[in-house]
Amino acid sequence: MAHVTQDHSPDHLPPRATVRSRDVRRWQDWANMVFGLLLAISPWLLRFTGLEGATLNAVIIGGLICALSALALTLLDRWEAYISGLLGIWAMLSPWLLGFTGYNAAMLAHLGLGALVVVVAVIEIWQSGMPDTRLH
Repeated sequence: MAHVTQDHSPDHLPPRATVRSRDVRRWQDWANMVFGLLLAISPWLLRFTGLEGATLNAVIIGGLICALSALALTLLDRWEAYISGLLGIWAMLSPWLLGFTGYNAAMLAHLGLGALVVVVAVIEIWQSGMPDTRLH
């Protein structure tokens, strides 16, 4: 009886047998897109449009997070998560750096949504270091 070996290299697997880690991490891009959008519209949702610095910061940082996450769905790779994480950290620090800690709605929007962006970015960075998984 002849001995037959099977080649299990990625080139010889059926197309659906390999799940790229990027596909597994796609939910993080969608989550940060939503968090960025919420931060961008938070001045109107939470009624702090009278605070010019807080409003501009929320719109700019939220818009950047949203746009970067949308772009990451098609073009970018792991470094997008690092930039999103840095933008989230900025959002969290901005109430003190821009001087609107006395305004609870603006401060909580920046702290809460910034923290969520950072957590999702950390998860994405952590998962991007994991090897590809195979379905059996």
